[in-house]
Order: sequence, then C-alpha cells, then structure tokens
Amino acid sequence: MDNRFSYTYSASRHAEVEAIRQKYTAVPSPDDKLLQLRRLDKSCELPAKIISIAVGIAGTAVFITAVILLFHAHLYAPGAVLGIVGLGIMAAAVPIFNQIVQLRRRALAPEIQRVCDEIEKQSN
Repeated sequence: MDNRFSYTYSASRHAEVEAIRQKYTAVPSPDDKLLQLRRLDKSCELPAKIISIAVGIAGTAVFITAVILLFHAHLYAPGAVLGIVGLGIMAAAVPIFNQIVQLRRRALAPEIQRVCDEIEKQSN
C-alpha cells in the first residue's frame, strides 16, 4: 500500500478555473456596473467601425475598377472619373465613422451617465 501524498499547484490553472467559475456565479460583483459601462462605451464605436470599413471597401472596389479601366481597357475618361469617385468614397469613410460615433454617443449619453452615477454612489 502506497501512502505517499502528492500535491501540484498551478497558478495559471487556478486563475483559469476562477475565471470560469465567476462566469457562472449568480452573485453580482461590484465590477458589474463597470463592465456594463465598458460595454456601453464600446457599443458606440462598433457599428461605426463596421459601416466605415464597408464604405472603405466599397470605395476601394470602385477605385480598383477604375484602375482596370485605365490600364487594361484603355478607357481613360471613364476610368479617371471612376477613380475620382472611388477616392471620394474611400475618403468619406472617416467622416462617416466620426458622425456615427457622435450620434451613438448622444443616444447612449443618458444611460452612460446613469451607470457612472451608480458607480460613484457605490464607491462613496
């Protein structure tokens, strides 16, 4: 009969177990409001990023089409016009991003202010 005691401890393993355990605990932690605030803040930029990337890709596609018309089909006038249009669409991606972020921030401002007030009340 072998009566030896063996014990192994891994800090990273323990941290992973605790992180998974906290996902399934029903007791709300004080950081829940902070997590909610971070999610609200990120939700301002995510739709803007998606739309501005789509606009940038569309502008790039138009510009590539213009390059193809210019260099392979030798259609200079339509290619030049289409190239300018493509550059304009690509350039519009940044202002579109900024505008959407501003609109989302205005829409979410009351909710973010409410959560900020709740966090400040908890810390006092």
